[in-house]
Amino acid sequence: MKPTGSGALSDLPIGGRWDFGGFPYGLEPLVLPFVGSPGADDDGIASVGGYADTCWRIRTLGERGVLTSEVERCEAPEELFWFRWITGHQVCFVLWRLIAQLLDDVSHNRRSPDDALEPMCRYINGYTAMLLYTGSCPLDTYSVVIRPSMRLRHRAFSGSWAPDYWPIRELVRGRQASVMWSADTGELLEATTLLHLVHDGVAAKLVTDGKSLLREAAVRVPHQRTAGMIYDTYFMTLRAPVPRHEVVVQLLRRLVAIAQDIAANGLYPEDDGVERPAELQAAEVVSCENSLVDIMLEVARCACELAPTEPLQPALRSTAAEV
Repeated sequence: MKPTGSGALSDLPIGGRWDFGGFPYGLEPLVLPFVGSPGADDDGIASVGGYADTCWRIRTLGERGVLTSEVERCEAPEELFWFRWITGHQVCFVLWRLIAQLLDDVSHNRRSPDDALEPMCRYINGYTAMLLYTGSCPLDTYSVVIRPSMRLRHRAFSGSWAPDYWPIRELVRGRQASVMWSADTGELLEATTLLHLVHDGVAAKLVTDGKSLLREAAVRVPHQRTAGMIYDTYFMTLRAPVPRHEVVVQLLRRLVAIAQDIAANGLYPEDDGVERPAELQAAEVVSCENSLVDIMLEVARCACELAPTEPLQPALRSTAAEV
């Protein structure tokens, strides 16, 4: 695969084999426009057929799983959960940007609130799914591998430094007097309520003493721009003028790889007998866990602006495929 002029790796996934990062559970840099920038003009839009084929591939992974000839289970937990931590967060960055674009479209009358509501809810649900996905690692892996890696980047490393989150923060927290809330018939409130429940549950699972790096650190927090650069580089994210279709294709590449991972490995390790926090035992959270591929399929459909699809058959969901 060759990068585009922006540096983005933006070829649609091909065939049934693993096509992300050069090898199974490898990583790829994400290239996004600068926050607040509309991005570059589209100069080579991917075909609707290509988008549809990729969505069909995600759907197929959800229904029949993955064959061992295509993707083998990952036998190295550190490698698996590092892939999930980085790639799942990259998906969140794209979703936050897509939500921000919807807000901007509504505020400039390019799209009505009613028209923006459905994709916005799908993207928020995708964000929730990625919290579960990135938070699926065992506590010992988080404590020994992931948390120290963030502290090495900066002692006060914090999710609040994420540049793409700032434009949507008030909406997600329900504090923004947005026309989206006036148009909501309950679905947006339901999506954000579940998001907060999962966020609190994952935090309780991984940060058992409630002390984040930011709270622990006795150092000065960097200026917002510097903090954003530190955050971006940790998650292998670069900034450049990128057309929308390249952003979408980068999202699709990650969604296919994540669907392959879930199909091959399941969401949680088979020997994970640790009792989860009460938040993660709630019925609506369990339903979300069992519908991760469904949720990703709807995210892909909305990002590609394709027509709705029928729900997946519950053959695989979040359990590893039997092959």
